[in-house]
Amino acid sequence: MNLNDEEKDKTVAINTDVKPYVVIVTGGIATGKSEASKYLQELGYTVLDSDRIVHDGYKKDTELYKSLVEIFSHDILDDKQNIDRQELGKIVFADDEKLKQLNNLVHKYVRNVLIDGINKCSDEVIFLDIPLFFEGKMSLENAGLRYDETWLVYVSEETQKNRLKQRAIAENKDVEQALGIIKKQMPIDEKKLLADKIINNEGSIEDLRVEINFLLKNSLYLKH
Repeated sequence: MNLNDEEKDKTVAINTDVKPYVVIVTGGIATGKSEASKYLQELGYTVLDSDRIVHDGYKKDTELYKSLVEIFSHDILDDKQNIDRQELGKIVFADDEKLKQLNNLVHKYVRNVLIDGINKCSDEVIFLDIPLFFEGKMSLENAGLRYDETWLVYVSEETQKNRLKQRAIAENKDVEQALGIIKKQMPIDEKKLLADKIINNEGSIEDLRVEINFLLKNSLYLKH
């Protein structure tokens, strides 16, 4: 188990007076974070997925939907009054200021949904799946998002690149364009220094599950 040196002999006792205990699950593209979150859900834990929140936020009548229509007008709607993501993309990628507006709206919406989800959760622990947590850590904290510890799903940069190449080929996408995404994210080894716990995902899916079970048992004192 690849825990940070200071964490090797240290476990976290949950304060039952303040519920829930909040764990951030993060990683980088092609590190296997989504697979880790999926397994946590299979075990019965509540997982708030920020990517899913964004996806659902584009649906009709959400606060995000209303804000987007108000700022970008009805031109971004299709004939069924759904947001046309392609049309919205054309608008924002041609104008840096509008792209910034879009990002601010989306990030604010996600933060609010996450905070609301934490406040309404009656479970002992809740997991937040946030892909680029460390990249946006300061703004999340400033917005009032509280959390207790961070789990990083980790693979080496070499493994990350190899997996991303394989995914791009399988999905018939441009390999170099896909690899460019890694360069836009904080290097995975920098994230490793910042995380409270490391989940090594260099092996199989079963190995990943063993790593997660270890943390659940030895870090959170949770039984499943």
